[in-house]
Amino acid sequence: MSSFRRPSRYLAACILALLPAAAAAQARGDTWVFRATGFFPKIDTQARVDGTGGRLGTTIDFETDVGLDDSKTLPVLDMTWRFLPNHRLQLSYLDLSRSATSVLRTQINFGDQTFQVNSTVSGEFDSTVGALTYLYSFYRTPETELSAGIGLFYTDITAGLSAVGSSVSTSRSVSAKAPLPVLAFNASQRFTESISADLRYQWFGIKIDEYDGSLNVFNAVVTWFPWKNIGFEGGYNYTRYDLGVDKENWRGEAKYTFKGPTIGIVASF
Repeated sequence: MSSFRRPSRYLAACILALLPAAAAAQARGDTWVFRATGFFPKIDTQARVDGTGGRLGTTIDFETDVGLDDSKTLPVLDMTWRFLPNHRLQLSYLDLSRSATSVLRTQINFGDQTFQVNSTVSGEFDSTVGALTYLYSFYRTPETELSAGIGLFYTDITAGLSAVGSSVSTSRSVSAKAPLPVLAFNASQRFTESISADLRYQWFGIKIDEYDGSLNVFNAVVTWFPWKNIGFEGGYNYTRYDLGVDKENWRGEAKYTFKGPTIGIVASF
């Protein structure tokens, strides 16, 4: 986990790669920016739910053990409000919900419930993510903008298993709502009047209330504006959660990663 508790050294290298002087294009400095993006991630999800009396639960790989899809097309909505030249608020939303039915190849202890080998189970893992971030531009020229800030990453996680076609009803569902404070870093570079690139990084790595772990979110995008106010984006998104949970209805952990390309449309005014 220590590798996720410090900002990646590769982020600094990527920022430096964006800093060479570009064409003398004027910064847009638009007040409002709206993005609608298609995200095409590969997904890896693991969770453990411990039982009472110190009973250790099974670490479940929801794609391998339960048959959840390891890829999915997701809509991502994003809005930025530049209320002063060097001050911005960003709001984003993503919903990742999956379910599947599978025959177990291994025994699973999920809380106080046990699901036997060769039993048919229905599994779900849902995650809704909303983020609000404040950014201050500490370095800004017509071509380059470097920003840092703080934000709140709100995640609502639900994981569940239930027996299918069994005379004995066996089911268990757990949920956790995690409001995680994050540090945010942005680097933007304009190459021409219509082409620019952005790096965005958000990081959490401390213990707060019932949660202990780390969150890393990295986005790299290139934007092209063929028209004055409408443009297109293409890039890559990497998001990883590694959270220990100590709540009354869920003691255990959740680890999941989704990463892949993004394609979107941008409206800027």
